[in-house]
Amino acid sequence: MSKSFSLEDAIVTIDGVEITGYENAQDSISIAPAGDDGSITHGINGQGVFVHSSNRGATVTIKTLQHSEINETLNRLREQQINNPTNATAKLITYKDMRNGDEILLSGCWFSTPPTISRGTSHNGMTWTFVATKAEIKIKGGL
Repeated sequence: MSKSFSLEDAIVTIDGVEITGYENAQDSISIAPAGDDGSITHGINGQGVFVHSSNRGATVTIKTLQHSEINETLNRLREQQINNPTNATAKLITYKDMRNGDEILLSGCWFSTPPTISRGTSHNGMTWTFVATKAEIKIKGGL
């Protein structure tokens, strides 16, 4: 039995504010681990040991339509971070897939790469990039 997916089933919040107005793209929401879970360290005798990484961070990208209302909010939050760094606070980003039950909690999030502003004959999306100090990912079996 085939299932369908809609971005209407994906709820993303930043400090409780729901993100809407997604760009119609394959990767409208992307959460990428910041590093590997660990690696093998080899000794002089050829023996190896797996060394766990303490890195639990992630890079989060959210693509929105350029003139969707959420861009004004995201721009304001980014301006607060870059214009007043001593009072800036990390953001909490949550993701919930209402159809499949996946849940992701991203804590210690900061804006990183500023979005590019473009104009043209297409829909002109904006990509908001965050870095998170910790990603807790719970993938479910789906429906």
